Amino acid sequence: MEHQATQRNSSSDHLFDASSLRYLGELRAEALHHGAVHHPYLTALREGTLRDPQEALRDFARQYQGYSAWFPHFLAAVDKRLPQELRSILDENKAEESGCYDEETLLELEGAGLQREWVNGVPHPELFRRFQRALSVEPDAAISPEAPVSRWRQELLTLLQNDHPAAAIGALGLGTELVVSHMYASVLESVDRFGKISPEGRSFLVLHALVDDAHAESLLKLAQRFAVDGEGRAALARGMRAALEMRAEFWDELLKRGSTTKEDAA
Repeated sequence: MEHQATQRNSSSDHLFDASSLRYLGELRAEALHHGAVHHPYLTALREGTLRDPQEALRDFARQYQGYSAWFPHFLAAVDKRLPQELRSILDENKAEESGCYDEETLLELEGAGLQREWVNGVPHPELFRRFQRALSVEPDAAISPEAPVSRWRQELLTLLQNDHPAAAIGALGLGTELVVSHMYASVLESVDRFGKISPEGRSFLVLHALVDDAHAESLLKLAQRFAVDGEGRAALARGMRAALEMRAEFWDELLKRGSTTKEDAA
């Protein structure tokens, strides 16, 4: 009887795996087609159609720092929501956020034009500060509680800490790590056209365009563990959509700021 039960569970697990993969594939496609990923702000930033393309880049660097600086908190919040036996899945993500890479990744980064000493051992928030300095933006400037990024990061952190663990995985995995490389590509193109900064100064964007897809895969492994029932699937979708909507609202604000003249503001 014990053997029969094991067989039934194994067969059931196989069915759940196939069904889970199909469901995650649907969520993945939805995320990649979301308006946050193809936002008019990113198009305007890339094409230089904002009022002042260089100032728009500096505004991005000022505002986005508030999000970048909190990303280790986001990752830690998700880690705390996981059962102990699943936490090791995020070890590579946590190590790379701290600037620790394996040799294979370092070779990949060098192939993309990044010297390993630019990134190895450098935490990601510090890489963003380097990006800010390259654009003549003061790093770690005070951020108003009313600033768009203040609302975004607090709402996201609250979701990660308090919603269903699957919602946290959906938000940081499907709703964030899966899609950011596509959005950073637009920012990087704008930097190269209008920012004219050193290769080292653009390391943050190049690195994330390369490694975040691997980070997404780690989180998708976790997502598959939660996508086995209706409650988990609903929570994954809820978290993903909430994170994407928060980011889209942030882009809305930056688009408004970049399109407004001083006369309009007055």
